[in-house]
Amino acid sequence: MRKLLNLIALFVVSILMVSMVSALDVTKDLKFGTVKVNGDEVTGVLAVEEGQDLEVRVGLDSNALAGAKDIQVEAEINGYEYSNYDKLSDSTSLFDLAANTTKYVDLKVTLPKKLDKDSYLLRLRVVDKNGAAISKDITLAVEPKRHGIEVQDVFFSPGTTLKAGKSLLTTVLLQNYGDKNEKDVKVKVEMPELGVSATEVVDVDMDQNNVDYKSVPEMFLPIPATAAAGDYQVKVTANFNDLRDTVTKTYTVKVLANEAFQTSDKLVLAVGPETQAVTAGQTAMYGIALTNAGSVSKAYVLETATGGWATAKLSDSLVVLEPGKNKVVYVELTPAADAAVGDHVASVTVKSGKDVLETVALKASVAAPVAAPAPAVVAKQTSTLNLRNGLEIALIILVVLLVVIGLIIGFSRLKKDDEEDKTYY
Repeated sequence: MRKLLNLIALFVVSILMVSMVSALDVTKDLKFGTVKVNGDEVTGVLAVEEGQDLEVRVGLDSNALAGAKDIQVEAEINGYEYSNYDKLSDSTSLFDLAANTTKYVDLKVTLPKKLDKDSYLLRLRVVDKNGAAISKDITLAVEPKRHGIEVQDVFFSPGTTLKAGKSLLTTVLLQNYGDKNEKDVKVKVEMPELGVSATEVVDVDMDQNNVDYKSVPEMFLPIPATAAAGDYQVKVTANFNDLRDTVTKTYTVKVLANEAFQTSDKLVLAVGPETQAVTAGQTAMYGIALTNAGSVSKAYVLETATGGWATAKLSDSLVVLEPGKNKVVYVELTPAADAAVGDHVASVTVKSGKDVLETVALKASVAAPVAAPAPAVVAKQTSTLNLRNGLEIALIILVVLLVVIGLIIGFSRLKKDDEEDKTYY
């Protein structure tokens, strides 16, 4: 008999414990407070437009006896055919709510542009780890937007990577998800960094399903042959509703440099000789041949720096060259009489505007002065003249060879590129 009483007592205690656990269910300690959508409190059926963003603010109230731990608020719309592609839900992270307090949480649900004209439920739920959910439904009356154009997709040919000097073929697909036919929709495709654009005007009518598509005629964007390599933005803009409304999408294409045209700022230098032996107090002469291998005339400024061990003199400090022209500039280095014996370096900087194009190092091996009879003035002038002439001829020949080799390589690459790109035309 005593054992039976013990079993009954144990059963009663178990029932009481289960009741206590149920009493601690956090969902019973919470209730919905004020609910607002896009800043307005919802009291009945809410009229919304397809494609609209719903900013939902949910208020939660806890009772005076218990709070809630590890709860989460969810918002979801069901019944959309493509919900596995377009997300129609949002949720908060886990949070706690103290007793006798109110907390507001924010969620966002974006209505698809293809949502049918119908009624839907925006389901709000508060859940925890193990308890039952509490819920609140808001009825949405979805209406089509009067005017709605979207850039659905853009197709590029030959692709999103092409070489400078070629054309980018663009095909734009528009979607009309509004309630009205759209006449004279202006579609513009442009690459602002390169200053190229193309425009077409089309009509986009509606069908019986309230959604229709229109493929815009092909548009060509000619990429300048001198365009630098890099990533460029392609901006696609559609103006509709009598050009009052605008939608824009931006894409990125990669432009490869066309080597045959990358010569607008090309400078070819040749130096001879780069190293000389000179006696302190005497003068060594160097020749620097400049060739403008670009496509426009350029002005070059030359500056010298010796560090004080010698003085430097330029035959020309400013050289203006037309495309393909060359000129030899002579540099006279005169080591000081007390210059230290050994190797020294002077530099010549070539600038175009504020840009430093090249820096040339001139080396001199300085020897101590040796007493010797002074040569005749005529002999010295003849020797200097012969040296200048010899340097100039040698440097010009060297520069010509460099330019010719560069042209051969450039034309070879251009011919090869043209053969490879014939399939695009």
